[in-house]
Amino acid sequence: MTTNAPAPVWPPRPDPSASRSRRRLLYLGVAGWVVLLVVAAVFSALRDEPTVREQRDIAEAAPIVDRAVGELVAAAGPEPVVELGPRRLRTTCRLTLVRDGAALDAAVTFRTPAADAPALLDRIAERLPAAYRADVWHGDDGTQHTLRADAGEFVAVKGSVPEPGVVRFTVGTGCRPAAGDAHADRLVPSSSPDATDNEPLRVLAALGVSDPDPVSLTIAPCPGGGVARTARSSGRGTPTGPPGALLPRPAGTVVIVDTPEVYAYRAGRLSVVAETDSGRTRVAVTASGCS
Repeated sequence: MTTNAPAPVWPPRPDPSASRSRRRLLYLGVAGWVVLLVVAAVFSALRDEPTVREQRDIAEAAPIVDRAVGELVAAAGPEPVVELGPRRLRTTCRLTLVRDGAALDAAVTFRTPAADAPALLDRIAERLPAAYRADVWHGDDGTQHTLRADAGEFVAVKGSVPEPGVVRFTVGTGCRPAAGDAHADRLVPSSSPDATDNEPLRVLAALGVSDPDPVSLTIAPCPGGGVARTARSSGRGTPTGPPGALLPRPAGTVVIVDTPEVYAYRAGRLSVVAETDSGRTRVAVTASGCS
């Protein structure tokens, strides 16, 4: 007995033109998505605020450091002796394992009567801009006092009382991409010469100190206009007598520190610090236009 099996039915062959059309649509969709991502990335880079420190190079962060220093000087008020420390540019930090970066640090030191140092830290925190979100912590034992604040763009402000009567602040960018011209002298705000710029040399001469180094300057803009500027120099030798007896003091001078190692006073907008160590004397004179 035999039966006739039905003939097999094969699926229809795909239309080549339809396949090409679907591939073309797929390619166009992928290309459109890539273009959209590129446009979104460019728009974000141009318009959005940075979300990580590495999105601002060191040259862009330097003015924020300068502004924060001026804010600290203004917040401290006219009572303490103030000194702007030299800026320090580090070019050996690492952004990644294969990429170097740069970091800029600034320092401000205030001298005040020993019992007033923690209170000065509190006053500065209260007077800083609200956007800084300054916070002060005092240890239970009364020996540790710290301030933390954010100057914006990931620039950190840190304050402490390292010794009685001394309140010291650092303002730092952290490690960032190095600008093409990231040299220390190009990251400092410019200012016209001031009559007080050579005052350290006159003070050293009055103290009987010889061979003074060239004067170096540190300048920071004040929040209400004007600048704060510190001129410093050092020379060979120690004062030939008590600094209080050798140095002329303008009317209204308030002596804050008077020890064999440190002599510091404030007279109006002028702060003077003379320190002796290892046979050398260092003098810093600060003229503050911040109020």
